[in-house]
Amino acid sequence: MDISSVSNPMARYDLISTGIPKLDERLGGGILSNSIVLILHQINFRYWEFMNLNMPFLGKREFYVVIVDYVRPVDDFLYMATTFWRKGEETQNSKELISFDRIRIIDCFSSQPLSEGLSLRDKVYPLDEPFDTNRLLSLMRSVREDLPSSSWAIWIFETLTDLSMGIPEEEVARFYRRAIRFHKQYGDLAFYMLNMDAHETKFRAILSQLSDVIIHFKVEETGEKLRNYMQVIKAPFPFDTTKLYYDIESNGNIIYY
Repeated sequence: MDISSVSNPMARYDLISTGIPKLDERLGGGILSNSIVLILHQINFRYWEFMNLNMPFLGKREFYVVIVDYVRPVDDFLYMATTFWRKGEETQNSKELISFDRIRIIDCFSSQPLSEGLSLRDKVYPLDEPFDTNRLLSLMRSVREDLPSSSWAIWIFETLTDLSMGIPEEEVARFYRRAIRFHKQYGDLAFYMLNMDAHETKFRAILSQLSDVIIHFKVEETGEKLRNYMQVIKAPFPFDTTKLYYDIESNGNIIYY
């Protein structure tokens, strides 16, 4: 992500480019670096692939990516991520790739040990009781405090829907409110995933109210064809709700329309 100063000289935070010019335009220029972003999606949305291919390396400040993973075993995640990195290297992607050294993973999927020989073994933090939100928040704080004090963090939470499989939605909402205060304390950028089809309107409305930015990823039928699109439905600056259509090709490239 390229970083440029916010036009207001009194602003404390940076404006972050998503790496997608058309999306930046819809967001009013980008995302503030201390934003809580709610990603609404449907089932089988490949968020990690989307983010890895579209958000270039933040070279202008020291940063780390912290992934709270309820979706897959860490072994699978590392294999998948390594595949994407190698793909980028093979195609000589102009966007620099995030170093594994800058990734931390909170493993909420399984307490089973990692396979031998995997890198990042010392960067994985297992959570034995993944539906205990007090322990989860405590571990998130511990991970953040392990990072250099001058660093900045990007959080990716996959997903609030998976968290809700073990606790009531009301407790998920309370966790989200507490997590937002935690992220704001450090001025970090956080992306929280939510499968909107799995939740009632009231719950989605509560989370939407708490979030700074909401980006909706959806598929619509046009004739016999399915079309992917993203749509900004909340942002702090003037924003455009026009749908941004895209396709993911078999080689992983993403084409925008």
